[in-house]
Amino acid sequence: MISLILSLTFLGFYLCYSTSKKQVITNTLRIENWGQQHSFLANFCGSMALLAACTLSMAYYGWAAGIFSFSIILMTIASLVILLHPLKLITYKTVGFSLALFLICEFLFF
Repeated sequence: MISLILSLTFLGFYLCYSTSKKQVITNTLRIENWGQQHSFLANFCGSMALLAACTLSMAYYGWAAGIFSFSIILMTIASLVILLHPLKLITYKTVGFSLALFLICEFLFF
């Protein structure tokens, strides 16, 4: 459940981030081109993914703790995306490795 919350938060923020007109497209992920071409739909899908992640977080942790943990997760993922995207470190390989690591840790420790 935590991995799903993290991946939905990343997907939602990255979709909303990729619609920025000031962003230089680096073509590391194909979703960036799609986000630039279909900005309204990408913003809508990103907002829905963020809303789904917040809802799952509230269902998993409870009402107040869920909102608080979602805001912490969103701030962490947003700052990582803003820091790592200009360095071209967000690729399919790094996203897949991170998700696999989160899944392994979730199944081993929780």
